[in-house]
Amino acid sequence: MISCLRARPRISAAGPSRLVAGGIVVAVLVAACSGGGFAPAPAASAPGPTSGPASGAPSAGASGSFTSASVPADAIIVHVKDFTLDPKAIVHTGRSITFDVINDGPTPHNFTVRTASGTVLFATRDLRAGESQVLMAILPATGTYIAFCSLPGHESLGIRGTLVIR
Repeated sequence: MISCLRARPRISAAGPSRLVAGGIVVAVLVAACSGGGFAPAPAASAPGPTSGPASGAPSAGASGSFTSASVPADAIIVHVKDFTLDPKAIVHTGRSITFDVINDGPTPHNFTVRTASGTVLFATRDLRAGESQVLMAILPATGTYIAFCSLPGHESLGIRGTLVIR
């Protein structure tokens, strides 16, 4: 099952070949998420704590959100709250990974993963208190990544951990 992740434009100093490769990956994900074509997805209903159709399939435009009944059994549950990430350290075998991110804090939080050099790889939307989002991703390589909340000041206040991919 492929999750549709919201693409965030990034300027890369790596050169045009890396941008072209990234564009191809985005095009494949768009094609997979839209049923094989490049037609725009229909508008999704207003997101809630667990948006998505009752059937368990991701809704168009849900950006990786599922109903709570459809959370994959192998999903790693991550709790984000004031001001910690639980678990702080995640070790996973294989580059394909699924997270079930839950905001247990009273303020908005997100779950973002970046490389040691600072390149953001993927993130949830900003989750309000009690909201959750399932996020599926494929990491570029084995190694150690930084998981954190990207809202201003949250990482420095303790919402930070590590993700080790073996």
